[in-house]
Amino acid sequence: MRMATLRSGRAQALVLLLLLVVAFAGCGASGDECDRCSGDNDCTAGFVCSTFDDGSKRCGTGMGTTCRVR
Repeated sequence: MRMATLRSGRAQALVLLLLLVVAFAGCGASGDECDRCSGDNDCTAGFVCSTFDDGSKRCGTGMGTTCRVR
C-alpha cells in the first residue's frame, strides 16, 4: 500500500511540474499586447516594450495601454 502512495505522489508532482513548465513557456511568447517583454524586439509590430506602474515590462502601444493582470 505504501508503494502505491509513493508512486501516486511522484506522479502528481511530475504532472504539476509539467503544467508549470508549459504555463511559463507560453507566457509572453507571442509578443501581443500586454505580454511580458524585455525589449522592443520581443513585441509584435505596432507595439513597444513599456514599463507599467507596477514595474512590469509589457508590450503596448506606448500611449495609454491598460493591461488586466493577476
